[in-house]
Amino acid sequence: MTQTHAITETPNFLSSDIDLASPTQIVRILRQTDAQIFTGYLGYPGMMDDEILDCLVDLADRAASTMLNPRGRIVLSGAGTSGRLAMLEARMFNILFKRVNPPLIRYLMAGGNAALIQAYEGAEDDPRKAVDDLKDAINGARDVFYIGITCGMSAPYIAGQMEYMLTRKNAMAVLLGFNPVELARNMPIEGWPYTFRDTARRAEQAPNARILNPILGPEPITGSTRMKSGSATKMLLESLFISAAAMAISREKQPEKCSRKLKRDTIYLFLRCHQEAILLAYKSIAEMAKLIELGGNALRNHGHIYYLGPAGIDQNGSLTEDGNTGILGLIDASECPPTYGADFDDVRGFLTGGWRTLFPFEDTDLSNLGAHYRISIEDFMRDKWPNLSKNDLCVFIGQFEETRELVRQARAKGAKTAVITSKKDKCKAHVTIWLLQPPFEHALGSTLYDLQVKLVLNALTTGAHVLAGKVFGNRMVDLRISNNKLFHRTMGIICDLMKVSPEAARDALLKSIYQTTTLTDAQRNASISECIESAKLVEKVVPKALLLATGKFTCADAENDLRKNPIVRSVIGKHVKTAQT
Repeated sequence: MTQTHAITETPNFLSSDIDLASPTQIVRILRQTDAQIFTGYLGYPGMMDDEILDCLVDLADRAASTMLNPRGRIVLSGAGTSGRLAMLEARMFNILFKRVNPPLIRYLMAGGNAALIQAYEGAEDDPRKAVDDLKDAINGARDVFYIGITCGMSAPYIAGQMEYMLTRKNAMAVLLGFNPVELARNMPIEGWPYTFRDTARRAEQAPNARILNPILGPEPITGSTRMKSGSATKMLLESLFISAAAMAISREKQPEKCSRKLKRDTIYLFLRCHQEAILLAYKSIAEMAKLIELGGNALRNHGHIYYLGPAGIDQNGSLTEDGNTGILGLIDASECPPTYGADFDDVRGFLTGGWRTLFPFEDTDLSNLGAHYRISIEDFMRDKWPNLSKNDLCVFIGQFEETRELVRQARAKGAKTAVITSKKDKCKAHVTIWLLQPPFEHALGSTLYDLQVKLVLNALTTGAHVLAGKVFGNRMVDLRISNNKLFHRTMGIICDLMKVSPEAARDALLKSIYQTTTLTDAQRNASISECIESAKLVEKVVPKALLLATGKFTCADAENDLRKNPIVRSVIGKHVKTAQT
């Protein structure tokens, strides 16, 4: 194999024309790319290949030991989407294991709880702060099972924690990502002595570390690891910990029946159930296409997409059959600004009970941080409902007490409505998606439904932003440069689309960031962190950089053209004939 770029940052040939596709074609393209999660990519090990299954068995066995230890601690850690999924999975399993007090599983999110809603700039790039966060999370634990999630094998936050875990006794450190080690990021990390690849290679050789990295193939939107990689993260964590819990119970009651073959077959069955759930989700192609069309119209007309859903926990502190669907709406909404350069209010998520039900084990309420952190259904009714208009789309995920009446009232105000549910209901929404679940009960059934909901929400916001002109080919061209990873991703986009050298791409990017046609020496030699800080103040950084890379535009010309026609790919296609299409 001659792969030289990170696979998670490589364009997927299956979606190369997604920006020219109809809503129905967009859903079919997403179905094709999601199938790669299980079919594999090139000659790399895939999700259900022997080496991945064997690794999962070993890790589930090790996690079971931690679960049985009275002073055991499991930590899930990540930045961005990975951190949000760490929160989701830790929350769900702590509810399932609610008799364990304090909660057995902790999560770490770069930037803390506030970053679950709105990205905390630069938190992903600070390995030293990451180590401090980890030390706090495992304080007092005698046995630590740590999983560092970094879909692209690149996050400095995870690199710092992995280095620390490699020095600990009575600990297992797992690096979870979707690139081969040889393609892990090898760029210097500011203020840190190692590259991420250095750390990954040490983990390969360490007796107390494992690397779990099935290769899923490129994302449908280049670099958007919230999609396939996020889904795979969810599947792997759930298969691992449901299996580990079963092993822990069996080990106490009937240790002689815990054969390796049985463990391996169980994990294989769990993954097959996830595969079946994905196939069933995509049976609703026509309805998903209609939902994407409604979302695209909302964004093009300067309207909003609002998610409203339940918290997945009842008064007794148990999971409900609606799963974590409302939280998945929060997560999907929070990913749109860093992914597509969207305004924060373009897509918002609201949850029954707000912060109280999001964190049932702790007293956390971040509503005082501002309007973006007001996340309850009551907040929606107070802040958004009075101005709801015909340009808005309200998406009701799962079922909660007020669903049917709110659908009726939203339609009366002229807003478009959608319902995503597993129950046959007579809600008269503009579009209803009924998700058919595989016949599985208890914990796994809930997680399968959650996965299906995630796929639908990802399809909605991906398709809506494609229709709104945020994508050129299958590349995001209006992303916000908020961290080291996105700075390097942007340079790669400019190089590939405009066929220029890395040096020329960097120059074009810096000219766009500093809004100048001629760079000063100070600007040209600025550190990446300084560039990121300046980029926060500038709109359309990447689209302008693409135009500047042609050498045919001044900074002012690029800005004027984009102001006349905000559909980015249309401007590029009209004025830059050399661009890749």
